[in-house]
Amino acid sequence: MSCIGLGKIDKNLIPIIVGCIFCFLNRLINQYDKTLLFKNPIITNFFDSFSRFLAVIPYIILKIRSKRINNKNIQNINNNNSFISLYKKNNKDEIVRYKAGFILLTAITFLIQSVLFVETFKIKTNSWIWYIFIATLFYYLIFKIKLYNHHYLSIILIILLGFVIDIILGNIQNELINNLGLLLIRFIREILISLYNVVAKYTMEKKYVSVYELSFYIGLINMILFGIFSIFDYNFFKLYDYEIYFNNFNYIELLVLLGVIFTQLGINLSTLITNRNNSPCHIFIILVFGQIAYYMNFSGYSIIVIIFLIIILFLSLVFNEIIEINIWGLSYNTKRNISKRAEFEDFLIKQNQVNDENVIVGKDGYLFELNSDNDKSANLENE
Repeated sequence: MSCIGLGKIDKNLIPIIVGCIFCFLNRLINQYDKTLLFKNPIITNFFDSFSRFLAVIPYIILKIRSKRINNKNIQNINNNNSFISLYKKNNKDEIVRYKAGFILLTAITFLIQSVLFVETFKIKTNSWIWYIFIATLFYYLIFKIKLYNHHYLSIILIILLGFVIDIILGNIQNELINNLGLLLIRFIREILISLYNVVAKYTMEKKYVSVYELSFYIGLINMILFGIFSIFDYNFFKLYDYEIYFNNFNYIELLVLLGVIFTQLGINLSTLITNRNNSPCHIFIILVFGQIAYYMNFSGYSIIVIIFLIIILFLSLVFNEIIEINIWGLSYNTKRNISKRAEFEDFLIKQNQVNDENVIVGKDGYLFELNSDNDKSANLENE
């Protein structure tokens, strides 16, 4: 057996790959320092919210299609059994209770972390590396997941490598002295983005909210809030200068704006789909790959940092069980191997049942012993 092998590979990897591409392109655009778009966090976040709002197009299409299908199904159910129809309706209403509240919570959490992210653009420390730990912690608390050795080892090594990168580049030394306040704000942002993705997972999975519906409402709510704030800010607070951006708007700013909207739309949808189909921790793979774009100039320590980021990317694949390390028992408790052991145990049980003289079978919560000699049945256990 090789030391490294592939874990669970299926179609759910496609959104992750697509998200990696969009995140990489988005990070390349973020490095263009001649644009005025990134100078104003309100304008930047407004257009980011607009990119999420664009999910309204597939959302409406799917809404119309699902409505037609549901009408046919409801009609068939009503014709067959009206009681079952009423029970299913009441049961669904009970499940999706507070749906609007969870959507609003997700939107507000996203809004706050977005503002903090843009406000701390100048922070170079790789605080994003803590996402894998914080998101796992929230995911563990809310979804009651189990963690195993390969999870713990991956988290520890990823955080250590992130520290090494910051020490090599001198980021953490510089910002502890000159930008301690912004650094603390950035860490608060990492907590909020981790919480946002876990709450979004809960909203989609437990409250039956689709990817496009959630993206649309987050975009709509944030656009309204940023729009209201910008109006008050322009007329009363004067915190940000809006005229300088629109007065100097040209074709270059237009290209940057379209690039940001397009790539953010790709990131938003791919991360939400990844979150729904897999977990919030899988989003970390997309974040790591996108981070490589910041060091593609190959100057100074860039090559060393890229190597470290590739190692972190590898560890993130190990953490999410896309790659398995077959030494020291690290792959023993991956979902794939747990499932294989369960299937093998079922096979052994069935084989033993066939070979035994007295065959044990179950029915309606009871276990019966079938003896071929006297053909009698006995109640052995009531579960």
